[in-house]
Amino acid sequence: MIYLGIDPDVDKSGVAIWNTETKKFKLLKALDFFDVLALLKTKQSDMVIIEAGWLIKKSNFHFAKNKIIGERIAKNVGANHQIGKLIEKFCIRENITYRLIKPKGKITSYQFEKLTKNKIKNQDIIDSAMLVFGY
Repeated sequence: MIYLGIDPDVDKSGVAIWNTETKKFKLLKALDFFDVLALLKTKQSDMVIIEAGWLIKKSNFHFAKNKIIGERIAKNVGANHQIGKLIEKFCIRENITYRLIKPKGKITSYQFEKLTKNKIKNQDIIDSAMLVFGY
């Protein structure tokens, strides 16, 4: 099976394609919203896994010493959630099999390289890869 993991982001979403037979990634990349939709349209995967932070209660609340910083973080998180919801709607519209997954804990690029033997620095790509790694 081929799994496509997406960590939604307003600027560039992390995208990873995992092949369960070869136990290797076919793709580890950051793509803008329209490139993600174009990739989904190619139907290169059997299952799409979307990180769905909006499923967590109070997922856009962030404590910060400065109220303005906390509000900006919350706004950005909410915008990223909306991108994920739009990707979900696209999957429904295009009859693409998908699953929503609550975010897992973050791992560092060092931990990711040790685990997967892939050297990636972009946290969105790492997060998308961890959605599908090991299936």
